[in-house]
Amino acid sequence: MKINPVIEHYTTERVPNPYPVGNLPWQVYHTVRNAVLRCCRKHGRAGPMGECPISDDKQIPFVDWHCGDRDPLDFFVVDDQYNDECYIYIEIVRPRAFTDAWLRDLMRTLAVHPGWGVGILAWPKAYMLAFAERLMVTGKLFEQCRDFDCVVREGQKAIAKPRRSGNAR
Repeated sequence: MKINPVIEHYTTERVPNPYPVGNLPWQVYHTVRNAVLRCCRKHGRAGPMGECPISDDKQIPFVDWHCGDRDPLDFFVVDDQYNDECYIYIEIVRPRAFTDAWLRDLMRTLAVHPGWGVGILAWPKAYMLAFAERLMVTGKLFEQCRDFDCVVREGQKAIAKPRRSGNAR
């Protein structure tokens, strides 16, 4: 699949992405999270939790859920299901992790899970939502970007700089 996403700029505080049929079962959330985690592991170390075993249980089988890769992590893939939205959240821990290849692979992974997005936290006062067909960006860092290559280039330059508080979401 060729990745040539649309770049959308947004300024709202929150971009809702509700699960279309109502309550989001933990099995659906963790099926997508497992796929995202596998994608990240192709490009570095990911955790803190590994793949969640999927079962018919009403609750997540914590006893069978193992830790992810050992520190230092490149990708912190949030394992908590915060709500009934179709988002997985990732924090880029080490600057080398944010690459063109990883972002393209992530978008290919999302194409298998229509409607799902990944919130990427890596920059002071900037944020990215990745979907299979588009990147939604906010913050001064990305305001001049109109194409994928610009987003990756500016993201890579800025991620190498020391972080300060005030990340936008």
